[in-house]
Amino acid sequence: MNAKLKKVFIVTVFVLVVGMSYIPAYGKINKEEIQTTVSSTDDDIDWWPMFHHDLNHTGYSTSTGPETNNVLWGFQADARIYKSSPAVVDNMVYFGDESNSFYCLDSVTGEEIWKTTIPFGIAVSSPAVENGKVYFGAGNGNGGVYCLNATTGSIIWRYQTPGEHNVYPSPAIYKGKVFIGALEPEPGCMYCLDADNGEEIWISQTIDTPGSAAVYDDRVYFGSYDSNVYCLDADNGTVIWKYKTTTGQYRHYIHVTIFDDKLYAGGIDGLYCLNMENGGLIWKYPTDYGISSTPCIANGFVYFTEGAIVYCLNATSGEKIWDFTGYYGIRSSPAYADGKIYIVQESWVGKLYCLDADSGEKIWNFTTVSSVGCSPAIADGKLYIGLRWTSEFLCFGGDSDNKPPITPKEILGPTSCKLGVEYTYNTSTYDPDGDQLYYLWFGYAGGLDWLGPFDSNETVEYKVTYEEYGYWPVEVIVKDSHYARSGWAFLGVQVSRDKTLTSSFLSRIFERYPLLERFLTLFLN
Repeated sequence: MNAKLKKVFIVTVFVLVVGMSYIPAYGKINKEEIQTTVSSTDDDIDWWPMFHHDLNHTGYSTSTGPETNNVLWGFQADARIYKSSPAVVDNMVYFGDESNSFYCLDSVTGEEIWKTTIPFGIAVSSPAVENGKVYFGAGNGNGGVYCLNATTGSIIWRYQTPGEHNVYPSPAIYKGKVFIGALEPEPGCMYCLDADNGEEIWISQTIDTPGSAAVYDDRVYFGSYDSNVYCLDADNGTVIWKYKTTTGQYRHYIHVTIFDDKLYAGGIDGLYCLNMENGGLIWKYPTDYGISSTPCIANGFVYFTEGAIVYCLNATSGEKIWDFTGYYGIRSSPAYADGKIYIVQESWVGKLYCLDADSGEKIWNFTTVSSVGCSPAIADGKLYIGLRWTSEFLCFGGDSDNKPPITPKEILGPTSCKLGVEYTYNTSTYDPDGDQLYYLWFGYAGGLDWLGPFDSNETVEYKVTYEEYGYWPVEVIVKDSHYARSGWAFLGVQVSRDKTLTSSFLSRIFERYPLLERFLTLFLN
């Protein structure tokens, strides 16, 4: 097979693949100990009030989880939603975008309840809801820690951290205190603030880029960028113990989860299980690459991700039970509900997976058509996730008669092209329910903007001028007004080398050196 055909074969294969209620008795920590005292009007619902569900960051919900990839509703945010994961309390869902908006939506209908402007937006920090207030860290230039009224969105207080860095970590609210890490003063520190007024209680400094804090039994646990795990006294910030997860000068963000007197921390070379009391190593499961998300604990098993792989281990022994391999890297943290694990891969195409928690077998998936960095939240039978590139916020669950658009049968247009010439491609499809349609083209000059709305069977065009030779796929996917997706349609395009050397710069060179022009022309031909 020659080089050109080999390249076409590899890309074609790649595109085809892409298109294609209670904590167990042996555990010491019960549901009441895990959750904060959330001010809720319905105590029968297990809400998701903070990052990874609870103060121990278990990612475990007693709620039911979506059985299918049905999109119940969607919401278009003003800007991209990056790693800030949603919180859900009392049928209200809270999240922020990268620009300057923080939202409260009706979790049942997706309608906007209120929106508050936050300078420079919320890139990474996930909100925590406690006693009628919402807490989170803000972005560059005018960062700090915010406390909003959960009902109205009005700002109650704001604590200004020094410097101009994002407040990346997510807050933990415990016994009237807010625990949140920051990059300033350098190299970083953990803050303890009064939850009512934002006044500083203590600062634990000289911690290199601390992560989000988990809290249990008057102790604060978190990882840092220097590959250490810390345990602090919640009353005064004193370091009780510190554990280095790897040797040498490696630096890696560490994310922690607490369960059954054990702390689970994802390092650059494996998953560590530590004794919560003294930081001693109980076991380690080695990995080839770093673990970039927070582990999840459910029913005696620990779930975590390494690159594109999802692992399930015995939480007591560290023995591997199963693994599942996706197609792209996963940075979001796995979430558990109703015997299922939900995880999102981070890539341009993006996929939300629902896996059987016992076997790791795929139950369903959903093509997000966007990079996804935030982690899913699950409450009252629904799953919530924000998409980065397309700025969509989606809610999955419930029963719906809505049918997705039919995948376009074909893309019409040339498959052999030259450089510098504009080409037009077109396609069409229909929606079984008669909904209006939106098209997203992906290819050499494709963007990440949905075009529309269009009626069923209306022809939609995509124009492109190739500036580089090679094999360039043209792809399109369609969504309806309810955010349901079709499959991908695909067309392969071969762009030939430009054999006409017409650049003004080259023309001047060739006028001076005519033999060079003859040599290059013969070489290219």
